[in-house]
Amino acid sequence: MKVKLPIVILVVAFLVSVMTTAVMASDTLKTVTGKASCGGCSGVAEGCCLLLTDKDGGRWVLKGNSESVKAAFNERSSGKTMTAKLAGKPVTKKGKDGKDYKEVKVSEVKVEP
Repeated sequence: MKVKLPIVILVVAFLVSVMTTAVMASDTLKTVTGKASCGGCSGVAEGCCLLLTDKDGGRWVLKGNSESVKAAFNERSSGKTMTAKLAGKPVTKKGKDGKDYKEVKVSEVKVEP
């Protein structure tokens, strides 16, 4: 049985489209963007830490040692928007205020101007 070339091309194009969409969706899940603040001052965690609050109100305590994370930590009280690249799986915890937050290891944080 012969397979027609147009059908093969259509199937390949469909598979490439599905795989591209999956890669784009996974990249979106690997970052978090939000307004920066101090987790300790906000009543979320013990001590000073970098806290991002995303557009849905989710709170993220960011952990990491890269230079960009250290620079973002110094900017945490400025209220700037930041985007963090996740380097680990988020762990849900209860804050000092009794509400949930996610603690996650990050590899890089970009501070918006």
